[in-house]
Amino acid sequence: MKRIITLFFVLFIASFSFAQAEKDSLFAIPSHQVGIGLNKFIKSVFASDDNAMIINYRYTGKNKWSYRTGFDFKKDDSEGGFTQFAFKLGVDRNLKRYRNWNFYYGADIFTRYSNYKNINKPQYDNGIGAFFGVQYFISPHFSISTEPMFYYKYIYIVDRSTFQKDNKTGWSETGLGKIGFIELNFHF
Repeated sequence: MKRIITLFFVLFIASFSFAQAEKDSLFAIPSHQVGIGLNKFIKSVFASDDNAMIINYRYTGKNKWSYRTGFDFKKDDSEGGFTQFAFKLGVDRNLKRYRNWNFYYGADIFTRYSNYKNINKPQYDNGIGAFFGVQYFISPHFSISTEPMFYYKYIYIVDRSTFQKDNKTGWSETGLGKIGFIELNFHF
């Protein structure tokens, strides 16, 4: 009888240890991801960035490469208001996966159009950025991520209120972007 109780006790403890090993194993990441930039909604808590998009979509195929896109839209109807549209395309590659953490790197190309009500000078931003991403999976279908980026963009303004031939003013900008930008992701 003592042997049966001991065997039962050993099997009972072993079942817990197998359950722990299963919890630590990697789950398959679903192919589709939709992300929402929390910084655009909770401005007082998180930093915001013009290089960040409000809605992002990411598709991961069978290999380690992912294809991504995103867009942003802002409209201000006040007296000095503006309208902005932004769009990005990119690719990233999975670097390392450890338990619920995922590390990746990639590049995006992006464009932004801004039009201000009071002046007839639309602004165009075109750029490219290289980033390093860190993602933490809360569950197999929800994660949070951040992607600090080093970017270069060329900005030009077209002055439509003048009759001069050279009505464009342009400059370039380089910097670190999306520092502290947090994104909530849903995977399916």
